[in-house]
Amino acid sequence: MTTARPDYLAKVNASGLVYTHEDLDSTSPELYRYWRDDAYYELTPKEIEVLHKASTTVFSMLEEAGDYLLSPAGSADLARFGIPYRAMRSIIESWNEEPACGSVYGRFDFRFGGLRHPEPDQRIPKLYEFNADTPTSLVESLVQWEWFEDNRRLGATQWTNMYEDLVAAWQRNLGLISRKIGSVPTVYFACSALDLSHEDEMNTLVLRDTCAAAGYPTETIYIENLWVDGDGRYRAGENGPLIQVIFKLYPWEHMVHTEHADDLFNDMLDSGFNGAPYQGGTIWIEPPYKMLWSTKAILPVLWKLFGSDPERSQYLLPAWFEDQTPDYLKRLGYVRKPLLSREGADITLHQSNGERTMGEVQGYGEEGFILQELALPPVFHRDDENKDVSTVLGVWMIDGEPSGLAIRESDGPITDNFANFIPHVVTH
Repeated sequence: MTTARPDYLAKVNASGLVYTHEDLDSTSPELYRYWRDDAYYELTPKEIEVLHKASTTVFSMLEEAGDYLLSPAGSADLARFGIPYRAMRSIIESWNEEPACGSVYGRFDFRFGGLRHPEPDQRIPKLYEFNADTPTSLVESLVQWEWFEDNRRLGATQWTNMYEDLVAAWQRNLGLISRKIGSVPTVYFACSALDLSHEDEMNTLVLRDTCAAAGYPTETIYIENLWVDGDGRYRAGENGPLIQVIFKLYPWEHMVHTEHADDLFNDMLDSGFNGAPYQGGTIWIEPPYKMLWSTKAILPVLWKLFGSDPERSQYLLPAWFEDQTPDYLKRLGYVRKPLLSREGADITLHQSNGERTMGEVQGYGEEGFILQELALPPVFHRDDENKDVSTVLGVWMIDGEPSGLAIRESDGPITDNFANFIPHVVTH
């Protein structure tokens, strides 16, 4: 614990963290405690090294899993992902593009109690899931650096390299895209106007600002204002300019079912994937192949491919598609997860003693479920409120490399939309 800065709310709001739900008169902590200025986690350089290695290793497994899913051997597993046929050509062609470009960021969520945790299994990072397509909490992950600058007495540094790494990622990716197009594009940044919390909007603006810092012209637009013209091309509003490159903080699983889904993927045929000439199609960031990773269906595939690998499997939790789950898992305890849910929605924790914990009901699950071995997050005691909290560590992946840390803690074992964001320090 530490003392909150007297002006912290004004500071974090001014830096873009406008969705703190701060209400100092409220008696409900979840309404005003999203950002905790009076608490922090302390990690050692060795623990950062362990998280870095785990993230790099898991990312390499995901790359191999993508190759498997798009091979004849993986076709039966891929069919379980529920990806519409209309999207498959763009997924394949964006996956096969060399040199790889068009993917900027993602975030792993790990269980990790630190190297000093009394339970040995908690000392090894275990992958809960990969937020591969539309991860948020980027704003608060960067705001925590400002908190650290005001609290340098608490630690030597902080693992927060995302801003610089994002600038470099845009430079590399857009350099390749510019050569493909034959000119420097204006990059549009889009999210939904329906997000009244402004969380998506502020995360999108951070990405826009890093792109501008990389030297590229940018524009913003709401996803609802995109316009498809008579030739099936995407424009910035009715009769607006053609969009050559766009970043969207909007899920692919929604886009594949919109009224313009056929136009979307037909247009991509002219986007110059994998060495083909660019012919005017829109290039989308994140790319279509992220549909392979942004579903929890990837978790049983990872376990199938690497569960017997003694080195790499240590970072995975056993997982299966629901109808393939071995009977013993139900005796040990498991988590039932919809393929596409977010913020802990519609997941159920089944403990071996029969106790169940359910996430918020939001209607996910029609797409199917996976079962993952139950591995409860580490629990720490918060002295100021005399309660236990469960902690999940997020590792940002920028252009395929580990870049920084985002820590969330919740009152229960499910990290939901009300889980607190807690800054961290790294000791000497």
